[in-house]
Amino acid sequence: MSSASGSFAAWRNRYRGPVLLLASGPSAGALDLAAWQDIPLITMNGAIAKLADSALRPLFYVCSDLSFAAQQPDLYRQGLERSTRLALWPEAIQALPADLAAKAHALHRAPATRLEHHLGAEQEQAQRASTLFSRRARDIGFSRDLDYGIFDVRTVAFIALQLAYHLGFSEIYLAGVDLDTQAPRFYEDGRSPASPCGLEQHLHSRILPGLQIMQTVMQAAGRRVFNLSTRSRIPAELVPRVDLAAIEARWLARGRRQAG
Repeated sequence: MSSASGSFAAWRNRYRGPVLLLASGPSAGALDLAAWQDIPLITMNGAIAKLADSALRPLFYVCSDLSFAAQQPDLYRQGLERSTRLALWPEAIQALPADLAAKAHALHRAPATRLEHHLGAEQEQAQRASTLFSRRARDIGFSRDLDYGIFDVRTVAFIALQLAYHLGFSEIYLAGVDLDTQAPRFYEDGRSPASPCGLEQHLHSRILPGLQIMQTVMQAAGRRVFNLSTRSRIPAELVPRVDLAAIEARWLARGRRQAG
């Protein structure tokens, strides 16, 4: 794979308007895909299962779990094959056949926090937690440029948010980002093996602080993030919730106007 195909640079700020980020929390099962057929889609891990009976092709498929290919090989293959582009760790890209590797972009982590980062050295590329003293928080941040690197707060949805920002989307809808470790993913039926989940231990220490930084970046850029899940553990004060039925009615009406 060439370095050009691994870069995200050509995709920076290419898009505007709405995008759907499809995760695998149980609330994603309520989506009416017909309403989203004209909205760009970024999906991740096993959430690709939602698209099995549709013609939708994700703009990007994001998988940050190197064990997912072994745990859920069928879903992983679907994600790789159905999506226009891929965002994967370099180790995962190296294992792909040439045709799939050609559409892959390599994820890598942002540099470890240094004093100059808190003094504004990377303000065009990233925003970090403001604390200088907390070891736990020092590498929590949000990337504006995926070629600079991503911040991993232990949920793939956060990487997808950074990708959506990099791509330029200004109206971002979260579906299935429930962060509920007690509920199965919408595609799990209890018969096949479930992929491990470590969200609980990171929710308050990394995920919610990361989302706070995300909102700081989004608001400064005039962009908005909305949560379509009524059962999400993300506080509505942090990511506002919107009515799924009302949003889908809007997209369906827009589609009818465009068709007419």
